[in-house]
Order: sequence, then C-alpha cells, then structure tokens
Amino acid sequence: MPPAVPPFPRLLLSLCLAAASLEAYAASSRVPLKISPALSPAAPQGQQVNGPTHVEADRLHGVQYQYFEAEGTVTMRNLREQVEADWIHYDQPEDEARARGNVVFTQDGDRLRGSELKLKLTERLGDMKDVVYDLHAKDGSLMRGEAKVIEFQGPDRYRMETATYSTCPANEQDWVLKTDELKLDYISSLGSTRQVRVEYLNMPILYSPWLDFSLDNKRKSGFLAPTYGATNGRGLELIVPWYWNIAPNRDATITPRVMTRRGLQLGGELRYLEANYNGDLNLEFLPDDKLADRSRYRGLIHHRQRFDSRWSGNLSFERVSDHAYFTDLSSMISQTSQVNLPREATLAYEGGWWRSTGRLQGYQTLQNPATPLADSQIPYRRLPQLTLSANRPDVLGQSSRLDFSGEFVAFAHPGTTLAEGNRLHLNPSISLPINTPYSVFTPKLGWYLTRYDLSNTTAGNHSQTRSLPMFSVDTSLFLERDMAWNNRAFTQTLEPRAYYVYIPNRQQGGIPVFDSGVSDLSLDQMFRENQFTSVDRINDANQLTLAVTSRFLEQGSGTERLQVTLGQRYYFADQLVTLPGTLPRGRNTTDLLGQVSGQINNKLRLNGGIQFNTDTHQLAKGNLGGTWRDGPGRLFNADYRYTQDSLNQIDLSAQWPLAPRWHGLGRLNYSIEESRLVEALAGFEYNAGCWSLRGVMQRLSTSQTTTTNAFFLQLELNGLTKLGPNPLDVLKRSITGYVPNRTFVTPDASTPY
Repeated sequence: MPPAVPPFPRLLLSLCLAAASLEAYAASSRVPLKISPALSPAAPQGQQVNGPTHVEADRLHGVQYQYFEAEGTVTMRNLREQVEADWIHYDQPEDEARARGNVVFTQDGDRLRGSELKLKLTERLGDMKDVVYDLHAKDGSLMRGEAKVIEFQGPDRYRMETATYSTCPANEQDWVLKTDELKLDYISSLGSTRQVRVEYLNMPILYSPWLDFSLDNKRKSGFLAPTYGATNGRGLELIVPWYWNIAPNRDATITPRVMTRRGLQLGGELRYLEANYNGDLNLEFLPDDKLADRSRYRGLIHHRQRFDSRWSGNLSFERVSDHAYFTDLSSMISQTSQVNLPREATLAYEGGWWRSTGRLQGYQTLQNPATPLADSQIPYRRLPQLTLSANRPDVLGQSSRLDFSGEFVAFAHPGTTLAEGNRLHLNPSISLPINTPYSVFTPKLGWYLTRYDLSNTTAGNHSQTRSLPMFSVDTSLFLERDMAWNNRAFTQTLEPRAYYVYIPNRQQGGIPVFDSGVSDLSLDQMFRENQFTSVDRINDANQLTLAVTSRFLEQGSGTERLQVTLGQRYYFADQLVTLPGTLPRGRNTTDLLGQVSGQINNKLRLNGGIQFNTDTHQLAKGNLGGTWRDGPGRLFNADYRYTQDSLNQIDLSAQWPLAPRWHGLGRLNYSIEESRLVEALAGFEYNAGCWSLRGVMQRLSTSQTTTTNAFFLQLELNGLTKLGPNPLDVLKRSITGYVPNRTFVTPDASTPY
C-alpha cells in the first residue's frame, strides 16, 4: 500500500497574494536534524517514497490489497505527515483515501483541519471541506486562514473557494484578506484570484475584482501598492505604480502621479542587467504645471559596461526642464540641494600596475533666478579629460616605490568671459619607506610639470609651463604602555607624527583657475603636499606638520574607550602663491586642530573636534556630538556644529519607546546663525505584531526662502502589503541608527518603559 501523502503544505496559500508587494522571505532559521543511517530517510519534498505507513484506531478492518477502514480516534502517519480523523477509508485499487469527522493534517509544524477529505493520492485529485489552516512561512511567521473547499486538481494544482488569510493571532484578527476564489498552479508558478477584499479592524480598506501573482517570489507584472501624501506646494498626492516584468534581466515601472495643485505627472523607470553591462533610464513629465504654467520634465540615464577584463565604461546624464524642478516637485533633501547635474561619459583601461581613463564631462547648473551665479561659480566642462596613474613597488630595490599621475584636459566654459584652453600635468615621484615594528620613516622626491595652452583670455601669455620639484619626509612612532584606571586595565598608546614638505615658489598669477580651490583645513589635509584642490595652483611650501595621537584600549575586549589627536602646521616662509582675490596668510602657523572620540560605556559614544586660532584665541570651527544607544529602538543623537561667521547649527534626533508597542520618532535641525528651521520631523510607530502603523510629519527647507511640508502615514500588514507613502527612507536618513520597530519589538513581551 503506497503511503498517504496529501499535498497540503504546498498551499502556503501564497494568499500573501504575492501580497501585492512581492516580498521575498528570508531563509528558515530552524536547525536541521543530523542524518543518521539508523533512521528511515525523509521523503523528498513533492515526491512519494516507499516506506512504512502506521495506522492507529479504536476499530480497524479491511481486506488485504483491497481496502482498510478505521474508526474511532484514527491516526495515519508516514515518514513526512500525519492525518487524524474519526473515520478513514482507503481504497487501494483506486488509490483513494477518504476521511471525515475532525480531520487534521500536520506536517513540519503546519496544521490543516477540516470536516471531510477525499483524495486520490497519486493523481492528486479530490477535495477537502471546511478547512482551517495554520502554516509557517519561510521566515518563521505563522499564517492562518479558512477555506470552504480546497480542490486538488492534479499534481501541484489547487483551487480554493471562499478563502481567508491573515498573520494575526486567531483570537485577534485585526486584519484579514478574503477572496471568493483562489487558484494556485505551482507548475507554471502562477496564482489567480477574484473578488479580493482586505479588512482592517472590521473595515474594508482594499478591493480588487481580480488579481494574479507569482508563487515563487519571482517578479511579475502588475500594479504595486499605491501611495499617497500631502504637501503645501503640491497639494494632495496619489501615486499608483505599474510594474512590467519584461524579462528576468529587464523590468520597467510606470508611475502616474496625481498632484491636486499641479496636475498629472507621468514617470517611468527602465532597468536592465546583462553579464557585461547594466543601467537604468528614468523619465518624468508633467505636461501642464498649473502653478508654474508650463510643462516640466526630468531625464536621467546611468549605464555601466565592462568590455573585457581590462576595458570598462560609464555613461551618466541628467537634465531637468527648469532651475526650480526639484524644489517644487521633490521632498528629498538629496535632490533639493543639488546644484550641478552631471553629464559624463568615461572609458577606462586597467593595466595592472597602471590605469588610464578618458572622460567627457559637463553639467547642468541649477540657479535661483533671483540670485544668479557668477560665471566663476559655474564649473568648467572637460572636453575631454585623459588621465594616467601608475604605482610600481621595488623600482630601486626593496622598500622603494614609484608613483605617477598625469592628465590632459581641454577646458571649455558655457559663459564667454572666462579663459579656456588645454592643460597637461605630470607628477612622477619616488619614495623610500623604512618600516620597523615601532616606526615609519618615508622620504619622498617628486616633480610637478604643467603646460597650459590658452584661448579666450585677456592675459598676454597664451602658452606657459610650470615646473616644480617637491621633497617631503613623513615619520611616525608607535609607543604603548599598560595602565590602570578605576580598577580596569588599559593599554595607552602614544603616536607622534611629523611631516615636512618643501616646494619652491614659482610665479603662477597668469595661470587661470579651471578647477582649483582651497582645501578645508583638517587633520588629513595637513598631511598632504598641496593645500589647493586640483593643480591650477601648487603651493610654495617650507612647512612642518606635527601631530600626536593617544588611544586608550581596554585590555581583554580591545575596545577603544578614548582617542585624542592634536595637530598643527608650522610655516618657515611667507606664502607667495594664492588664488585670485584671496590674500596670503599672515601667520606662521595654522589653527590648532583637535579631535576626540570614545566609547564611554556600552551605551554612550561621544565625538568632537575643534579648530582653534592660537593667535586670536578664538574658535574657528567646532563640533560636538554623541549617541546614546540602549538597544534597538532606544537611541538619542545630538550634534552641534559651529563655523565662525557662517554656521551655528544644532541637530537632535531620537527613536525612543513611549509605551509597550509604541515608539516616538523625531529630528530637529536648527540654524542658530540664520534663526531658521532647516528640518523638523516628528512621528510615531505602533507594532501590533501582525501589523504596524507609522506616521511622520516633516518640514524641510528646500532653499533659503522656501520650505515644504510633508505627511506620511503607512499601514503595514505583515506578510501582505504596505499601504500609504513610505517614510522609511526619510527616517533612515534623518535619524542615524533608526531601525523599524517591527524588526525587534515583541508586542506581548513585558518591556519596562
């Protein structure tokens, strides 16, 4: 007699209905049993395996090779599943099992209960009536539901009538999905349903007359969950994306967006992924902005390609219709703060110890019409830029290193008042590092050679060459000692470092400034040869940087409890090379830089930095911040940033429990210098176990004079879908360390608040 192997577990009821969200489940966390030759092998999923079938009953009778009939408390089990009922009849010639009265089927923790079962085991034809099921998803969550009838229509094909689905506890069905008919075809990996309704707290919130979906977490064409919102600049918004699964390696999303104050915008995204290339194309079009009284658009292309193991290329192009596109139509500060939209094509070659690139680069510069940028504030185009870099160790024996960087650039400017032309720059250098376990000593000799061929310039010299030698010595020590504090053992390090640079002066006043500026003073910048960015200016240097770092490491754990660094640069000659319009320095030292950070205890981490003018005894820059973290969902961030005469800003953010299941969210970024709010955010999260609700209000300054307000309210039905605009990206960006409370809150747990 073949074993009874009803296929109920295949009905994970994907009643998740791909849940309109097409979410993939994580791998199972159950610990597998170890295989032992002393035990019967388990039946492979979806296959019958000959093995013992055990039957227990109050009364059992039958005819060998014909049938058996069991009554009373009947249990029939084999290697993989178990069926219980008040009565079971098995007809061996027909290979048909019938059961009635408190029918219960269990397998791997899954459980289905019904009133009747009729099933041809091999052909998988039959039905089960009045079904109540409890099934485990791959992530371990429990799914519950009912079905009036489950029809088995052949191997891996099922049909259900009057079915429900939920991930809520049986006695707290806060939300439930209901459908009149559900078909599941695991051979074609497709499911379909009709008359789908979702009820939340006994209120209907979603309806669809029909729906089809994937059963194996594969992408499938169809509508995605709609989102909505409201802002003062755009009014009420409704976004209804439609997803098109073109091929396994290509897809597209078409996104209609209705804004009551501006009109209907249509957006589209096309993504593609091949073995040697990938990319995406985006287009947004608003044919008639009712507030701006014009059509508006945005186009974006990203393409990346690898031609072979050495050749690769990239293409990036973005354009918007007008300067106010992002401030009017976006709520993301990463977009509203954009000034220069890149347009770039790059071709690169990897030669092992040397690399080269070719680039065409330009920008669309966005401006405020009320305060237009000067020509000097608009970046140059590179048409083209060719670069070559090389790193070759052991050129003059061991512990030697040859470095080379070079470029050729043809600069062009969209305006007509600035100089244009070509620049060729070569920078070879050789260094001889000498390393010991407690020290590093690295002398370096280099050469800067730059050639300019200029046009469209008022300067008399259209061609000029600059040649500069460079010499530097970088040396550091590493010392340590054991110490004790507060009955705890520490290792303290002392790491002094000295860096000397010499570059002679060359007259550079006639050289135009294509892409150079002054680097911000920092501990990293003090250990670089050139204080200017790029190479239109090479500073004259006869200078020494001194710095010292001390760390306090907890013995045993190795935790760095405290790190303190101080550094300052000393000049032995006056500055002669400057940028146009700037004065040479009037001091023989830089500001004193200090930096401190440390994990004070398991919950508190602090960090800070200062830039102190030792001549005027004034603070030029400063920042102080810290994070208090007492486990997931219990954090508070505080930062203060100050720059003399330009920045005076405080930034606070937090995620904190308010009551069981409730978390409060907030951020405040306030400019004391300008007396204005840069960003404010307040919200909440509620986790009921099988559903979560989060609401967020945001106020964001999109420019010096304009602000936008946004409201997010999202209902997440676990295992089904998310309804409403998604605030998670906003929360992750605004609150450092934010974690959705559905990932860690156990609603039934007793947690002190």
